[in-house]
Amino acid sequence: MRTKVAWILTPLLVLFMSFSYGQEKTITGNVTDQDGLPLPGVSVLVVGTTTGTQTDFDGNYTIKANVGQVLRYSYVGQKTADRKVGSSSTINIQLAEDAEALEEVIVLGYSTKSVDEVTGSSVQVSSEDIKDVPVLSVDQALQGKVAGLQISTTSGTPGAQQDIRIRGVGSINASNSPLYVIDGVPVVSENFSGSANRTSLSSLVSLNSKDIESMTVLKDASATAAYGARGSNGVIVITTKRGKSGKAVFNFSSVLGFQNNAYNKRSPLTASQRATLIDEATFNAYGEGFNFERDEARDFAVANNLGNIAN
Repeated sequence: MRTKVAWILTPLLVLFMSFSYGQEKTITGNVTDQDGLPLPGVSVLVVGTTTGTQTDFDGNYTIKANVGQVLRYSYVGQKTADRKVGSSSTINIQLAEDAEALEEVIVLGYSTKSVDEVTGSSVQVSSEDIKDVPVLSVDQALQGKVAGLQISTTSGTPGAQQDIRIRGVGSINASNSPLYVIDGVPVVSENFSGSANRTSLSSLVSLNSKDIESMTVLKDASATAAYGARGSNGVIVITTKRGKSGKAVFNFSSVLGFQNNAYNKRSPLTASQRATLIDEATFNAYGEGFNFERDEARDFAVANNLGNIAN
């Protein structure tokens, strides 16, 4: 009798489980970051299907899924998380920061995009590439690291403004320097000395190369579109480092440099040396004709006003 009951209940149990797992339901929830702030634009996808949605401005979402399916939450700079749909119709999730993913984000204009989403010509130089480069101005660290970028020094003054050309010379009268954007703020770095033979102090000298998180060089029109005409000569976007939670770390480094003239200057004559030369010249020119000795050349020169050497 028990065997017959088992034969009857087993198919019913399997049918009930299949029905429960195949039942579609509406899932709602909220997505926040590691600080508890809502994340808008988080991609919510039912794994194995094409069904998906995004969170609104407050981080809320609504999606239909079957019990037993897996919801995948992904966002730029956050670790991807999966949640299995169960009996509950509400799934709230808190995403964790993904430090490795942030390194693959390129800053474009006033927004950030992943490498796969960028269609314009841009080159990103990370902090690891410039932190140990001994330069006075951070723009000098781009030398040899960005294709198509040319840097020339117009002055030997330490911290002088550099001539940077990203796409060559585009104008004869107007400026050909790129636009610098530091943490979203456009910065003017031009030569204000008023002369092509001299240069003023660069505005980038105040930045320490070890405080730079990344430097992105935007080259073509599509990459610089966010800045309009100001980005016609290219844009250099500089992102500085920010404080992070955790144990305090102190780093100290010191760099010593010096500059010399490119040629050896002649030392000027002293007054005594100049007087001795005048005495020699006076004796060689007039000594034989006026019949005086070498030690009398000084008196002869003063008497005949041959050189102002009386003092």
